[in-house]
Amino acid sequence: MRRAVLTGSAAAVLLLPAPLRAGTLVEAVPARDPDHEVVDPALVGVRRSALIEAELTLARAVHRGLLPGAALAVGRRDRVVIERGLGRLDGSFAAPVIDPDRTLFDLASLTKVVATTAGVMVLFEQGKLRLDDPVARYLPGFTGGGRERITVRQLLTHTAGLPEGRDLFGPPPFAWAQLLSTEPVRPPGSTVRYSDVGFAILWKVLEAAAGESPYRLLDRYVFGPLGMRSTTFLPGAGCAFCAPTWWSHGGPVAGVVHDPMARALGGVSGHAGLFATLHDIARFAAMMANDGELDGRRIFRRETVRLFTTPQPGCGTRALGWDTRPPDGGGAVGVRMSPRAFGHTGFTGTSLWIDPETGLWVVLLSNRTLIGTASGQMQQLRRTVHDLITAGLEPWPTWARPLGRSPRAELPRAGDPAGLADSREP
Repeated sequence: MRRAVLTGSAAAVLLLPAPLRAGTLVEAVPARDPDHEVVDPALVGVRRSALIEAELTLARAVHRGLLPGAALAVGRRDRVVIERGLGRLDGSFAAPVIDPDRTLFDLASLTKVVATTAGVMVLFEQGKLRLDDPVARYLPGFTGGGRERITVRQLLTHTAGLPEGRDLFGPPPFAWAQLLSTEPVRPPGSTVRYSDVGFAILWKVLEAAAGESPYRLLDRYVFGPLGMRSTTFLPGAGCAFCAPTWWSHGGPVAGVVHDPMARALGGVSGHAGLFATLHDIARFAAMMANDGELDGRRIFRRETVRLFTTPQPGCGTRALGWDTRPPDGGGAVGVRMSPRAFGHTGFTGTSLWIDPETGLWVVLLSNRTLIGTASGQMQQLRRTVHDLITAGLEPWPTWARPLGRSPRAELPRAGDPAGLADSREP
């Protein structure tokens, strides 16, 4: 496949430095919705040069064929300083460009935090769901083989003893019945074992506790209030603005969830299946980084955000639904974010990390599975991007809150000396 090293267009472009050959261009599409407020990074203590280096790192990955395309959003607390798309949906010249406002990404396991954990937080605050209740309280048939000992908290922390995944067969109702019959392979509460099965079951717990579709619950209390207009399940096969994540019959498949277990369950599950644009996930990240509030709307109480993003005793790095920074700074998060950083990754090449110590948040979305980029390479790319951005943080300006509405500030393009000369950096 020919790589999309691009022509000029109305969108901005980045001139890439060595080792790329001179004149090679990779298109960078900024968010263009006039309602988006993107502030000058200097106003919130983020160096422009750090953002440019992070963007160039992603552009090189696209150019070298590690990713078909990618989208990057960065902010601090409730402020957004960059929303950018790089490359094209399937990496070819013929495909549409990655657009922060329009391209839908298969979020994979980001579904666990953006949808399922968020739904648990809503019901927890409403008093409809208690963390230490047995799952059987909400799903009376969930008994036998040790299942009756599994609690909601254990599902959230991956300590229920359930297997990571399961092969499911037949139509979705039969697949769900098979899933709900899954017995723990280790004593509940004895060890951390990452489990898609557990989060799929948690989706059914949400449905039972809410008395309605979890998606409707989320749309009413989270997605709708945040203006996450594009976040959805089941965008549909052939979705023209979805980033494809796998191949079938010689062509890329878009709009159908990549995860096999989620497909077997009908495409809607608590462990995978959610699709969203970069802008929507940036809104969610800004809300979480701002202690549960955005644009004057409180989505979650501050205490709830802190409870769900704090590592649980005996659960390693696992918080309630969220993961946190390992002591050595390994994994996806890098070494520069604080020990309080929390986030999650998705198998398709997605990630969301937030550092409450500094207010920094970074959203990186891609469809690396389309071309088979190894997960280890994706992890290294995430670490590099996170460390570059975090290295560019300065103390939060004492005068920066409240800012009020600020005019949109576009970052200078790499190779734009005038733009860099105007920077307020020392």
